[in-house]
Amino acid sequence: MSAPRPVEAEYLASAEAALTNAVGRGHGHASFELRLQILEAVSARFGGFDLAEFHETFRVRSKSQASELLELAAPVASAIEHSPIHPALALSALAREALHEQDRKSTGAYHTDFRLATRLAKLAAPKLTYRSKVIDPACGAGILLTALTHAVCGMDRAKTAHWLAHGVCAADLSGNSLRAALLALASFTDDVSALKAMRARWYCGDSLMSDRKVWTAMAPEGFDAVIGNPPWEKVKLSRHEFLKSSGTQRHYGAQIHGLDEERFAQQRNEVANYSRRLLARYPDLGNGEPDLYIAFTDLFFDLCKEQGVVAALVPGGLIRSQGTRAMRQKIFDASQSVSMSIIDNRARFFAIDTRFKFLAVALTKAGSEKSKSEPITLMHERGTPTGLEITGTATIGRAALGGIRDDLSLPEVRSLSEWKLFSKIGEAGVSWEEPGYGWTPKFCREVDMTKERSKFLGRATPGALPLVEGRMVQAHRFGVKGYVSGTGRSALWEAYAIGGSRLAPQFWIRPSDMPRANQHRADVLRVGFCDIAGQTNERSLMASLIPAGVICGNKVPTILFPDDPSEERLLVWVSIANSFTFDWMLRRVLTTTVNYFLLQSVPMPKLAKDGLPWKRLVSAARELRTLDSAGATRETYERMAQLRGEIDAEVAVAYGLDLKDMELMLQDFPLLDRGQVVLPGEVKSTITRDSALASMAKRTGNQSTVWSHRAAEARAAGAMAYVPSELALGGEEIEEEGSKIHG
Repeated sequence: MSAPRPVEAEYLASAEAALTNAVGRGHGHASFELRLQILEAVSARFGGFDLAEFHETFRVRSKSQASELLELAAPVASAIEHSPIHPALALSALAREALHEQDRKSTGAYHTDFRLATRLAKLAAPKLTYRSKVIDPACGAGILLTALTHAVCGMDRAKTAHWLAHGVCAADLSGNSLRAALLALASFTDDVSALKAMRARWYCGDSLMSDRKVWTAMAPEGFDAVIGNPPWEKVKLSRHEFLKSSGTQRHYGAQIHGLDEERFAQQRNEVANYSRRLLARYPDLGNGEPDLYIAFTDLFFDLCKEQGVVAALVPGGLIRSQGTRAMRQKIFDASQSVSMSIIDNRARFFAIDTRFKFLAVALTKAGSEKSKSEPITLMHERGTPTGLEITGTATIGRAALGGIRDDLSLPEVRSLSEWKLFSKIGEAGVSWEEPGYGWTPKFCREVDMTKERSKFLGRATPGALPLVEGRMVQAHRFGVKGYVSGTGRSALWEAYAIGGSRLAPQFWIRPSDMPRANQHRADVLRVGFCDIAGQTNERSLMASLIPAGVICGNKVPTILFPDDPSEERLLVWVSIANSFTFDWMLRRVLTTTVNYFLLQSVPMPKLAKDGLPWKRLVSAARELRTLDSAGATRETYERMAQLRGEIDAEVAVAYGLDLKDMELMLQDFPLLDRGQVVLPGEVKSTITRDSALASMAKRTGNQSTVWSHRAAEARAAGAMAYVPSELALGGEEIEEEGSKIHG
């Protein structure tokens, strides 16, 4: 997916054009140096300081007269004033060094959008005054310090001058970045001496490996606030990244050509040495390839004084990844208050995938005399054209979290009612490893679609096994799409209607070409699931039984249960995994991939083997399996929908839920039933929700008939429950066997 253009770049397009024009009109300067000097002149226009004095104080060699630079700066300043971005923040954005893809991969740096800078500053500002000491240890062009200055000091220029002279500290690897931060902050004041005092404290170097004396010289007692958007990459170097950083245009997975092996080995050794030094200095990084943002989060805590505040932008992995457990523990242990806002990139904050999620974190460091820890505040926020707005809030007790999430990973609940529901399911369920329940899994990625690609066959060959791809698996359905023609993303696949599933693969592979350790998997019945998913998909988890005689690609991991390899256990697991309850829980912890760690973090219901609920699930799942290839008739569809509803109700009851819980849960699946017939006076079909709730009401003995009446009315009008929206067939069309679509 191509990266979106950040909104900030659109807002500053006129200013950028004016700046580019001004640089082009300059005389004899290297373009980036002249760009900075013109922006310093823009800053002088806003701040009111003497540009010549500024250049003399900071030893800027200007070959142009200050008056000429100020003249060049005039149209740039005018364009900034007409943008919706505060002038100081706009200056920071325009003064950044160009950040190309290879730079991002090598440094992990992503420029901070003005809206995020403003939001983070507002999180930190309430605990600060103009006399506070603050630092950004990875400041870049200083947009966070700039936003914080505006939030703390407002329009009071006397307070601002004191704040800059005595309180604002910064560090960065790049001298140009520090210069950009200086000119952005300078736009707040006409006091060059205050700017000189501020710049004298700043540090140019590697904050993570710097000597402690660097920080104590700035703030002997520690900082009142630490703010930052640290690098988000891991410390590693692959051949692909090495070539990209050398300027080679290539895509991931392409053949390696023209690699300087000696230089690559040298750089990789340097990266490995740095990695070892980081791991020694920051034990909470754990093992393996260190995440830079975790090391910086550790540093932020170290620099912050007791009762001080840490405010940072970090990846969403902080609240959900297995490798960040130690850092979560440290945050909860060492913080009096914790606020975390979950934000996605749909508002185009960064030039990355719009689905990417990250956090705005605000922590108050606990004092030496441990005060009472406050509950965790978890917010959901979304971007607007000029800021952010809160769309949901939940308060989570720390002891309650630890009681249902051993790893302290935070579920993405949007309200108190959702947190109560999540807790209820967590308390009612059991761990996959709980003795006596038989859910201890054996996971396997049977064939790697990239590594083994050269061994794939394009037609059926005696002894070769059909290869199962992710698009061929849906809930309770195996063989839901068949290959027609084409290759890669442009391949044409045929979608088969409910009841019409069959096996029509794109590839085959000989058993002898499979990894030896996995060859036996093709001989047995197992379950498989699609590992590419998302919280906002129509459904997040899709699983089915995988018959013997086929092999699965790596996007369809398979599971066996060695403690109980019976078909019944597989049927019950498929029933649970495809239920709305399990799906709802998984959506609280999911990003874009269902990995084993996340999957197993969702508890299983307490189901006694051979009990009545167990037998009902076995019977329903077994019948669904048979019906899936019984023919795409109306009768087949009606029976499969009925069985799916009964399974959803049975699983919900096993998790201890009632009808109200089910109603809340189903609000999280707004994409269901697109293309289905809509009831009169309504804007969208809710046939699946109504059918599931009707089954739940019947299963729990609830006397309400509203859901069954709604479902019956919708069915009479031609709507069909539990039909994926990509099929969206009318009632009379179900006799056909699907439509051809791109898969």
